[in-house]
Amino acid sequence: MTPEEKEQLMTPGPPVDAPDLSPTLRMASLTRREENSVIDLRRKHSYTRCSSAMRAFSECSMHYTVGVVWKCKEPKDIMNECLRRANTVDDMDRARKIFLHEKLQSLDEKKDKPRTLIGADQVTEAGDNAQADGGSGFVRNYYSSEKDTHSGSMHEQRQQLPVYKHRLELLYAIETYQTTIVVGEPGSGKSTQLPQYLYEAGWATDGKTIACTQPRRIAAAMLAQRVATEMGVELGTTVGYSVRFSNTSSDLTRIKYLTDGSLIRECMTDPLLSSYSVVLVDEAQDRSLATDTLLALLKKIQRKRPDFRVIVSSASLDAERFQAFFGQNNSVIVAISGQLFPVDTHYLPEPTENYVHAAVETVMAIHQHEPQGDILVFLPGKDEVMAAISEIYEQRDHNRSLESLVPLAMHAGLPPAEQKAAFGPTRAGTRKAVFSTNVAETSVTIDNIAYVVDCGFVKQRVFDPATGLDRLVTRSISKSSAKQRAGRAGRTRPGKVYRLYTHTAFASSLFPLYDAPEVCRLSLTTMVLSFKALGVRNLVRFDYFQPPPPELLSRAFEDLVSLEAIDKQSGALTRELGVHLAELPLDPQLGACLLNSVRKFACTREAIAAVAMLSLKESPFVSRQKHKTESMREFMVQEGDVLTFVNTLFAYQETPERARSKWCRLYFLNERLLEQASRISRQLEGYLAKMGYRDALQTSCGRSFEMLQKCLVSGLFANTARLDKSTGEYRLVRGNVVAYVHPSSVYFAQDVKPEYVVFASAMETTKLYMQGITSINMEWLATIAPSYFTIN
Repeated sequence: MTPEEKEQLMTPGPPVDAPDLSPTLRMASLTRREENSVIDLRRKHSYTRCSSAMRAFSECSMHYTVGVVWKCKEPKDIMNECLRRANTVDDMDRARKIFLHEKLQSLDEKKDKPRTLIGADQVTEAGDNAQADGGSGFVRNYYSSEKDTHSGSMHEQRQQLPVYKHRLELLYAIETYQTTIVVGEPGSGKSTQLPQYLYEAGWATDGKTIACTQPRRIAAAMLAQRVATEMGVELGTTVGYSVRFSNTSSDLTRIKYLTDGSLIRECMTDPLLSSYSVVLVDEAQDRSLATDTLLALLKKIQRKRPDFRVIVSSASLDAERFQAFFGQNNSVIVAISGQLFPVDTHYLPEPTENYVHAAVETVMAIHQHEPQGDILVFLPGKDEVMAAISEIYEQRDHNRSLESLVPLAMHAGLPPAEQKAAFGPTRAGTRKAVFSTNVAETSVTIDNIAYVVDCGFVKQRVFDPATGLDRLVTRSISKSSAKQRAGRAGRTRPGKVYRLYTHTAFASSLFPLYDAPEVCRLSLTTMVLSFKALGVRNLVRFDYFQPPPPELLSRAFEDLVSLEAIDKQSGALTRELGVHLAELPLDPQLGACLLNSVRKFACTREAIAAVAMLSLKESPFVSRQKHKTESMREFMVQEGDVLTFVNTLFAYQETPERARSKWCRLYFLNERLLEQASRISRQLEGYLAKMGYRDALQTSCGRSFEMLQKCLVSGLFANTARLDKSTGEYRLVRGNVVAYVHPSSVYFAQDVKPEYVVFASAMETTKLYMQGITSINMEWLATIAPSYFTIN
């Protein structure tokens, strides 16, 4: 870091405004001339009776009705006159078309390559059959393609979505402003319909692509499949997706769903995103680290590309903050109003000690005493989801009334076939209960949900400056998240939400108004690496969406210097490691392990397998302890978890494909996980080949495990722990914090443990647990990471 950056970094910046939950929000519209817009939240209180099984909940119920009054920036005399004369829905629709044509025609006269638009005299009386010869006018394309490409039933479903009645306002806003901020509830159709409206309007002509980014991989894949189905095309042709380690897009793709991180990596090779005409940043209210990074990059691109359009979609009322960032004169806010059915909210009268069991009890009570309708249950993580489903099955064995209750899982690591089961229709005579992590909170919509059970907790990664670790901790959700979860009920009918916490607790500070954005609570090494790769010289003065805390920025810079990814004197990426590290879809620590296997340790084949397995953050051994122990004995390597994983993956890959399923059952192994690791390995080989390391791909250390151990130290040295022989506990070298061996580790049941270890990740529940552990030699630390360690 340069002296100038250090000085600026230590200078306190302006205070960051706290999020505003005010129900008043100024918005811009295309249909009315009011000076101010108001979202009027009307609370209605009612009291309902539940069955005896439901009386554990307080009988207070609330639902919200949202009414929107629009404002407009300039008089719309033509539009108002047309609307005053319009007496039917068709007439109003035709009036909008005439208005849009005249406004867009005046805009297009100023452009070098105007879009061809249908003339006002060509709008038919029916309103939806407008045609024109040639060109790619967005009114013409929009109205001519809907009926040609969709079946009647699919077309009707699209028309019923709340976003449909705002399609023309949205298209006009996108044509007029560089940035459009769209506010709408989950399930309003923003994610699936907006890209289609843009495609039908001609924004994908001349080889351009429409991008829609998502914070989660599962959402990008599911949305792409849904849109492909609606458009009647095969996934991978007109519609595709690109996420980490999976890409179904092609040269034919014109609507592309990506994670925020995937689009950031595309910026590395195409800094101006010249292949895209529009980028829709969906679920921006999640404020992931990648989302904040992408917003900052898109703003820079807009300065160079006036034709480039950015759409920011948010389900919460923070639109003014997005507009302030992109500029009041270059952006507009459009709210999607839609009819939402009332949702009755129930709280527990007393806190529960076991929210997983309480969730199961509530689901069973709903199934036995409430009218038909599917159930969505929010739990913190995958482990809790699987525990709840297991308990449901145990209860079904003793209760015949539960036989028609179908428990299903939903989490980010779920294979596609099981994902489809959660989204698929409910069989006649059954009720679906989907146990989900927060992935179902905003990113994806499950149909026919009438009941929501909310445990009130979420697992989040939080950076601990004392240890330098991103810990996975379980904490209370925000009030905003609670509202999003409740909104999943009542999308198609009146619903109910059962909150497994008291109203007093919810009203207190235990539940913050908003979740803290990741830029304020995570390690910033990935973000700093991306900005440096894109030529950002001064990290302090950069135009962030939200400036990161100086201490996190400084720590990230120091960590990248220690990894030899950034030159300490110039502050630029190093050619040998830093530049390539930014190109990899990996955490910088794992990326350093992979690249150093080529540069220093001659163990590329083993390092690829190790990094592939660690990227999945899951053990390949089945969860039942007896079977897990038996399976581990077959593949266990004394040097630790990572080498055991490598040994297991190699054995799987050497097994003939037709025999792999049987082989995995024999050894109690997760076939899906091992197959996924094999695919990741092949993709990592592709990345290395593009970097010029093709000849090193088959370089192997054989049975000389020491080279692979050293390679892991070169990336994970900051995650070093030492065994305190007096207590039998491990303590982190950085921070001197007590850490424990995770139950999934090969070392968990062993009496004799190595003195020094490095680990891939840490998880905190009641204790801090180390995962992905490898034994090391103390002397290696000073040799491999001299800027970090000295040996006394």
